[in-house]
Amino acid sequence: MTTEFKRQAKNNRPSRGKDCLASTRRPSVLCFAKGEDGSLLVLGLMMFLIMAMMGGLAIDLMRYEQRRTQLQQTLDRSVLAAAAMNQKLTGESVVTDYFAKAGMADKLDSVLVDKGDNYRIVTATASSKMDTYFMHMMGVDELEADTAAVAEQRVSNIEVSMVLDISGSMGGSRINKLRPAAKEFVTTVLAAAEAGHVSISIVPYNAQVDIGKSMMDSFNVNDNHAYSACVELPDSAFTTNDLSTTTAYVQNAHFDPYNYTSGSSNMLYNCPPQSGNIVTPPTDSESDLHAAITNLVVGGNTSIDVGVKWGAYLLNHNANSVIKNLVTAGKVPSKFNNRPLDPVTEDVLKVLVVMTDGENTTEYKINDPYNSGNSNIFVHKTNDRVSVYFDRPNTTSDWWWPRTNSWNTDRDGGGKDNKYNNLTWPEVWKEYSVTYVAYHFYALALNENYNNWRNTFMTSVYSNKDTRLQQICTAAKSQNIVIYGIGFEAPSNGRTQVRNCASSSAHYFDASGLEISSAFRAIANNISQLRLTQ
Repeated sequence: MTTEFKRQAKNNRPSRGKDCLASTRRPSVLCFAKGEDGSLLVLGLMMFLIMAMMGGLAIDLMRYEQRRTQLQQTLDRSVLAAAAMNQKLTGESVVTDYFAKAGMADKLDSVLVDKGDNYRIVTATASSKMDTYFMHMMGVDELEADTAAVAEQRVSNIEVSMVLDISGSMGGSRINKLRPAAKEFVTTVLAAAEAGHVSISIVPYNAQVDIGKSMMDSFNVNDNHAYSACVELPDSAFTTNDLSTTTAYVQNAHFDPYNYTSGSSNMLYNCPPQSGNIVTPPTDSESDLHAAITNLVVGGNTSIDVGVKWGAYLLNHNANSVIKNLVTAGKVPSKFNNRPLDPVTEDVLKVLVVMTDGENTTEYKINDPYNSGNSNIFVHKTNDRVSVYFDRPNTTSDWWWPRTNSWNTDRDGGGKDNKYNNLTWPEVWKEYSVTYVAYHFYALALNENYNNWRNTFMTSVYSNKDTRLQQICTAAKSQNIVIYGIGFEAPSNGRTQVRNCASSSAHYFDASGLEISSAFRAIANNISQLRLTQ
């Protein structure tokens, strides 16, 4: 091949790019591909980088979401446990413990606890910073996971026992200030609740508590008289807020323990017979509760321990059989047939409000055999003359006439047995005070000290009443009953006893004058701070 031929052949060979496209023949695919090799390489590199960055972003986001989820789940579980109403530990300690066990103690930022007697709200926040693997190429060096959680628990049912002092010292202005304060309390608590979710009992007390004949019928009590329904409780009853319905109890006698008098109109009974002082069992009738407060009658000594005992019992689920009987008797609305509620199966707040203007004083009991059966005292049916029979040795003058302070061979007025009433001991104590009987019917007749006979007829309970009060308060609090105390112009020891009975110092109120309304108002607002929900 000549040199010229080689030169011409070289000149006739298609060139890449422009020469290929300029060819009169149709360009081939191979020709086109060869012409774009550099552009595709750049495009491929760009696509690879974009895919790598997207993959790296996904990895960083997956790591972030995993960290945030773990943080949120730990936070949710911790606040739920902390908000439980039966949680004994503080909300802060519960949440902190959860994070420590999860190895994230340093991630917890804050814990706030808001609580009342019927609710608990726990709010907590946590955060965690995470270094990025790939996103830092985009200027994002770290991601921060911020989480928050709120848990709340409220009770939907409330049971309240109002234990109100009606002793003699509550007379005059004090009872007149108590009545509107207690009524406002009832109205406020009921207004903040849904129908059927709140019940209120009223337990008036002086030396005793008159539980009413209908309630007393649920207990094993010797029914000696029909004048009142007070039950004598043994010391052991104050160590628990429960009360057996099968144990044998003694009905407190209808008697005046300390006044020197006769005639029922002048008597100051240990268990006053006023119908207004009978316990009001659980109800949500505002009108019935207001009427019960209006009808309170003051008089007698002070037994805070006995009042608190019955108030606490009416919050104990084991009292349900008694309440069922009262429902049957028409004394309790049928919708409260399951009261007191069982806190194991029901969300319920149980509240005891204890109010006194005094301190524990003496409680009295008539001793056997002077509590029942026939006495040795006879009363003429026509002229009411009294004769007292003593079987005296070596004499036929066995009849003592208090009218003449003399011994005689027959009853005062003479005649047959059908002219006289042989009084039972309950009938004696209804008409004559213990002091009167001890002095006129016994001491003068037998030439003995009337105080000795007074002590023979009657036993006093005083020295251990403060101890019994604190025992029943402790027992109630151990059953999660919230106790509020009000010392209404009370003496020092009375204030101390009620303050110690209360659930805490914040649950106790000193009140004087119209401050009694402020105390009841504060308690009512605390109970119903949040509207109850189902």
